[in-house]
Amino acid sequence: MTEPEEKLADLALEQGFGLGTLRVDPNAGEVAGPGGTEKLDPKVMAVLMMLAERARHVVPREELLARIWPNAVVTDDALTRCLYELRRQLSQAGGDEQLKAMIETVPKRGYRLNGTVTPPTPGTETRPLAASRWRIAAVGFAIVTATVLWISLAGRPDPDANRRAGGETTASIAVLPFVDMSAGQDQEYFSDGISEEILNRLTQVKTFLVIARTSSFAFKGQPASIQEIGQKLGVTHVLEGSVRRSGDRIRITTRLVEASSNSQLWSETYDRETGGLFSIQDEIATSVATALRSTLAGTATRGAAPASAKAYELFLQGEFFYNRRATGDVALAEKYYRDALAIDPGFARAWASLAGTYSLLAYEGAMPREVALEKQGEAARKAIELDPNLAVAHARYSQYHWDIGEPGTGYQIWDQALALDPDDPLVLNFTAGVAMRAGEVDKAVRAQRRLVARDPLSAGHRVNLGMYLQAVDQLDGAKTELQKALELNPDLGSGVDFAIARILVLTRQFKDAKAALARLPEGDMRDHVLALLAHAEGRPSEADAALGRLVARSTTTPDIRLAEVYAFRGMSEQAFDALQGLLDAIEWDEPSLVSQVWSWQVELRVSPFLRPLHRDPRWQALMAETRLS
Repeated sequence: MTEPEEKLADLALEQGFGLGTLRVDPNAGEVAGPGGTEKLDPKVMAVLMMLAERARHVVPREELLARIWPNAVVTDDALTRCLYELRRQLSQAGGDEQLKAMIETVPKRGYRLNGTVTPPTPGTETRPLAASRWRIAAVGFAIVTATVLWISLAGRPDPDANRRAGGETTASIAVLPFVDMSAGQDQEYFSDGISEEILNRLTQVKTFLVIARTSSFAFKGQPASIQEIGQKLGVTHVLEGSVRRSGDRIRITTRLVEASSNSQLWSETYDRETGGLFSIQDEIATSVATALRSTLAGTATRGAAPASAKAYELFLQGEFFYNRRATGDVALAEKYYRDALAIDPGFARAWASLAGTYSLLAYEGAMPREVALEKQGEAARKAIELDPNLAVAHARYSQYHWDIGEPGTGYQIWDQALALDPDDPLVLNFTAGVAMRAGEVDKAVRAQRRLVARDPLSAGHRVNLGMYLQAVDQLDGAKTELQKALELNPDLGSGVDFAIARILVLTRQFKDAKAALARLPEGDMRDHVLALLAHAEGRPSEADAALGRLVARSTTTPDIRLAEVYAFRGMSEQAFDALQGLLDAIEWDEPSLVSQVWSWQVELRVSPFLRPLHRDPRWQALMAETRLS
């Protein structure tokens, strides 16, 4: 970057800037133009700011991920969604679809802003950027909830994680996505939905482990044998099947196979009208449970059958798009849920799922946040009103209260969801994070182990387990989980390498730490690890230089990593000052930052580098201020 460009970038960050016919105000999080004013999600604004800093130059994808999600492990999907929203909102603010082309994708390199960036008009009112939302939005390790990619990983899940509420598990099963055998090959949503519904019903069985959808569906379209699937998922049995639909008739063929020997234990063909689909799914789940010498518990907490077969089919279409999450899929899911409810307004599960779509639409900025949150709350309340025993409805209503910045109420409602059905997929998915946020660290680790056992091909679950294991000082186990996550999804890249390098420093495996350091890009993560490693090895000049660079950047971007380095070096005064600076910059009661604040609070729990501060009386005062006491 040339000197004039550097000065322009600094000016833009301090005072906002013009972008062609548009005006960008990062403090307000807005872009305004002839077409109106658009409110940008903090991370979308962060992407725009980075591209504007180097207008007409390519910004590498890796650099965007590292700076906007510091210390966080996210997939390319998160960045893709931000860019999609940025292009859409720029075109709306400018009143011109052609403005979408202003953000150029440069294949295999990154992204480039091809607009003209200009300083703000003199006299424009601005606010200090020290506490800018887009800068604060991503401090600390983000707990991974995004959909992750997968590759095959040999090995079995931790057997200790197979303990379930009803006793020891004696078997485990994966339900593969049923194959669409219909003549038009256009019933994928239908066959997927049937498979997932059977999977969810089987989780009611307390004596065997059911692999989650993410891992089971990872084999969709893959030429893997039953034995290979069994080995990779660590299961004893596999259920597979096919669906053939013709008009109002369906034929479902299923078979249960013992994975290691590839021997069939049970099979059945169901030839019925589509109106009997709900009962067929119950029959299949019951037969599988019986074949495995178990009993299927009641399904009251999973919701009653809908009154209309057509409504149920539309619901399955909504579930298909909600799970796929391609561009525009969440909006499609909302449409299909709404269509289902237009036919059957008493379908509680559809209301609960609809609430989930509004949570995502609010987060992604695809709908005005206030509107989406209002709809989210209405849908979740309606689901509970229709079916007070529906666990997922309580989970969604709890999520709504967290999203609007009312964690106390969220916890109370969460307790109801947990009491109704602790094995509901959504409830189980939230359990570990809720426990960690509440300071129940051992409970969080146990819950996360269960998640990994149920979903062994989820890199995100393994990353979270690695983070939680750090909090209980199981550093070797933490490193193992992080390494497995990287094997599952190499695209996680520098974020996981960063986390592993920190553990290697703590365990004094300096040679391996240097190798991990070499893989990190220039910038905060690299300087952070270098400051730790050089200090641990007794290289003060290098340690001080790296620390100095972190201090210089912290004046505009408060960062928990600086406090960690200070604490590691025994500089407690400076560590507490750095943490206080971060606290002062956070807008605690801003609803749009609830998830980011949550991540920061959890990071305080899991960081092994801050542990030396725990003995200081100021730590409890800090916990009170961060609402973690």
